[in-house]
Amino acid sequence: MKRTLLAAAALLMPLAAMAQNRERYAPPMPPPSNVIQDTTEFAKVLNYSPIPGPSIARQVCQPVAAASQPSDHNTAGAIIGGLTGALVGSRFGGGHGKDATTIAGAVGGAMIGDRIDSGSGTAQQQCSTVYEPGPPAGYQVTYDYKGRLLTTTTASPPGEFLKVRNRITVE
Repeated sequence: MKRTLLAAAALLMPLAAMAQNRERYAPPMPPPSNVIQDTTEFAKVLNYSPIPGPSIARQVCQPVAAASQPSDHNTAGAIIGGLTGALVGSRFGGGHGKDATTIAGAVGGAMIGDRIDSGSGTAQQQCSTVYEPGPPAGYQVTYDYKGRLLTTTTASPPGEFLKVRNRITVE
């Protein structure tokens, strides 16, 4: 483990030294020779309003009940439901009452089993695309700078004051 860390450090040290030397020996940018004055001042923001951005599409789906068709029958469900109903019905009653509850359970179970799966396909989804306003693309700002009303565009809300860069050059 220590050898691995030492090997990694030995490989990274020359790279770090090269990056440090590059910053140290990079020539500084010379100031433009025709700039006499370069100051930052503040202007009073009078009004700003968002510039609408692109709309965002969103899909909205809602369940819609479809009319069930009478030909939709679940034969396997009816058989399983009838057997289950007969089994449950046979647990109740005594004598001829037991036979009656077995028959009633078989008929009821068959009816329920027939409709259990055939009704599941009746619900459908209806989807539509809804367009909602997206985030602003920027802000149109009206501000007062030394008695003049000016307008600009900013990427974010400007707040109460706006920085104005005042550069005086000689041509």
